[in-house]
Amino acid sequence: MKASPLSRRHFLTTATGLAASTFAGPNLLLRGQDTAGKRLNLAVIGANGKGQSDTQAVTLAHNIVALVDVDQNRLDEAAKRREKIHAESNAPAPNVPKMYQDFRKMFDEMAKDIDGVIVSTPDHTHYLAAMWAIKHGKHVCVQKPLCNYIGEVRDLHRAAKEAGITTQMGNQGRTMEGQRLAKEWIEQGAIGTLKEIRLWTNRPVWPQGPIKKKLVECPPNLNWDLWLSCEPSEPYFEFDLDPEAAKKKQRSPGPHNFNWRGWWQFGSGALGDMGCHIMDSTFSILGQLIPEKIDVESGTITDLNAPLWSKLVYHMPAGKHPAIQVSWHDGEKDGVPNKPERHPDIPEETFKKASSGMMFIGTDGVIFEGDAYCKSPVIYPLDKYQQVRLDMKDGKIKKTETRSVMPDNPQGEWAHHIVNGGLPSSNFDYSCPLTEFVLLGNLAIRAQQTVQWDTKAMKVTNTEAPNKFITRPSYRNGWKA
Repeated sequence: MKASPLSRRHFLTTATGLAASTFAGPNLLLRGQDTAGKRLNLAVIGANGKGQSDTQAVTLAHNIVALVDVDQNRLDEAAKRREKIHAESNAPAPNVPKMYQDFRKMFDEMAKDIDGVIVSTPDHTHYLAAMWAIKHGKHVCVQKPLCNYIGEVRDLHRAAKEAGITTQMGNQGRTMEGQRLAKEWIEQGAIGTLKEIRLWTNRPVWPQGPIKKKLVECPPNLNWDLWLSCEPSEPYFEFDLDPEAAKKKQRSPGPHNFNWRGWWQFGSGALGDMGCHIMDSTFSILGQLIPEKIDVESGTITDLNAPLWSKLVYHMPAGKHPAIQVSWHDGEKDGVPNKPERHPDIPEETFKKASSGMMFIGTDGVIFEGDAYCKSPVIYPLDKYQQVRLDMKDGKIKKTETRSVMPDNPQGEWAHHIVNGGLPSSNFDYSCPLTEFVLLGNLAIRAQQTVQWDTKAMKVTNTEAPNKFITRPSYRNGWKA
C-alpha cells in the first residue's frame, strides 16, 4: 500500500497555521458545537486487549468512529464488547464504527472525520500509528511506553509540539491521588531528607530470556504482515519452549497477542511493560530528571530477547533533592522473586505480598507502596503516618500538586482536555522524558555494562557500542509517516 500523499512540509505548514489560529480556544475541531456538550470522534488502533479497556474509558462520553486491529476475530470481539458496555450502562446504542485492519487505510479514507486517536498496539507500532495521527493533525493518546526506542520518543515529541495537539500517555498512576500525596509528603519533610529509592516488579510474566522460534502456519484471522508493520518481513512463528516454561508463562503460543513483550524488536521487556508505571512517581518526585549513569546486572540476553531478570541502579543528579540512587529489580532469579532489600520499618509480611512496588527512603521514615501505580502509599513507622494525616487535616502539610480531573482514567482525562483546554497529566512534555528514563535501563541491559548518558547529545559517552540501540535499525517501505 502506498504511503499517504500528505508531505511533511505541507503537513507542518498546515498544522502550524491550525495551531496558531485555533488553539487560543479549547479545541481544534469543535465542528460548531458548544464545548459543554462536545462529543469527540475518536479512533482506536489496537482495538482489543488493552485497547478494549482504553475504549471503555471514553466510549460512553464520545463517539468511537473507527476500530483498527490486525486480528479480525479480535476486531469483531472488540465491537461486540463495546455494544455490551453501552447496553449494561443503559446508554443509547452506540454508533457503528468503521472497521479496519490497517490504520494507514483508515487515515486515507476517513481522516477528516476523526478528532483524536488512541493507540493501544504492541510497542513497536506505537511510534508509527501516533506519527500517522499527528501528521494528519489528530490529538493522540498512546499506551505506555510511548515507543521502544529513545530516538523514536524524541521524534514523536518534536512532531507533537510542532502540530500543537493534545497528547497523553496511558500510565494511569499519573492521574491518581497517591502519587501526588507521596510527592507532597516528601517535599514538605514528612520523611526527612530523601536518600534512596527502590523499585521492583514481578514481570516478566511472559516467555523471555533465550527463546527459539518454531515456524508454523499463521492463523487465518491474523494479518501477520500488518502485525510486523515496519519490521522486516519474516514467516509467522511460535515459541519453541521446554514444557515447564511453556506451562508457566504461556498466554499465547507466539508473539501475538500478548507475548511480544520480551522481544527487543516488538516490545521492551519488563521495563517497557511496568517501568512507566512504577518509575512514574520517582520521575515526578525527582523533578523529571534524567539519570547520568546506569549500572546493570541481568540474566542472559540475546539479540532477540530481554533477560529473565535484571537489576539496575540509576544514578540521579542533584535537583530538588540531593543526588541519589534509584534501584530497579525485575523478574525471578534462581526461582526466587528478584526484589530489593526490605527496609526494616516495613513489616515483612506486607513486603512479601508486594509483587511490584516502591520504597522512598528518607532519613526519618519510608514511604511504601505495594502496587505499581502509587495509588495508596503508606508511611512507616505507622505512628509517623498517623501524624502526617493529622498534619494534612490541620493544613500543616498542604496539597500543592494539581489533581487530575479524571482520576484513574488517562483516556478520559485526555478527551476532557481536548474539549476544555489545559494539559493532561501525562502529556508528551512529561511522558516523553519519563519514557526515556525507563528505556535507558534497557540501553544498559543491552550494553551489558555501565552506561553514562549525555541527554543533550542523546548518546552514551563511555562506550560506543550501545549507541546502536538508541534508534530503530530500519523501517519497511510504506510505514514511516
